[in-house]
Amino acid sequence: MNCRKKKEKKATMRFALNVSIIFIMSLFLFQGSNGYDLISKNCKEASKRDPEIITYDFCVACLEEASSKLHPPPTNLEDLVGILITLSKNNATNVLSIISKLSKDKSLDKFAIMTLQECSRLYDDSVFRLDIIVASLKSKVFDDVSFTLGEIRTSSRVCNEDLSAKWRGGISPLSKEYHIFLQLIWISRVFINIITKT
Repeated sequence: MNCRKKKEKKATMRFALNVSIIFIMSLFLFQGSNGYDLISKNCKEASKRDPEIITYDFCVACLEEASSKLHPPPTNLEDLVGILITLSKNNATNVLSIISKLSKDKSLDKFAIMTLQECSRLYDDSVFRLDIIVASLKSKVFDDVSFTLGEIRTSSRVCNEDLSAKWRGGISPLSKEYHIFLQLIWISRVFINIITKT
């Protein structure tokens, strides 16, 4: 009789454990599905609003990769903007590193060097402004976030255009990084517009 009770108890414990595992897995799958839906839906809207700058695939790829490393995952549009601001800051920091390496090229003329110095100042300022945006985002001062993102976009464009004009071959050596940075900044701004319904 005791053996039967022990077997029944073990079976009950196994059943409870299996139910717990299934529940936890379902919770993770539900959160993952919700995260993907959030990203897909808003990236689709952003690419529709500004198709000349924003591509759906880029938007989804960036946010999915970054979101997969977050626990808990993003649950709203403000969370996605926060991710994009972090990615933008990382990108700007990378641009500053590239500028530093380019500036060591002895074959560059003084105009190219001066433009690189100006670009360094602009991207350094962008990193500072992105930190301010994080604070504004937490305080939900969305108008300030949108305005500052617009200023950052203008600064990066000025750098790219000036560098293209001064660089050999007429193509900025920061062109690839600029277009990544531009999309990250502009997706953030469109998301803010969606939040504020503007």
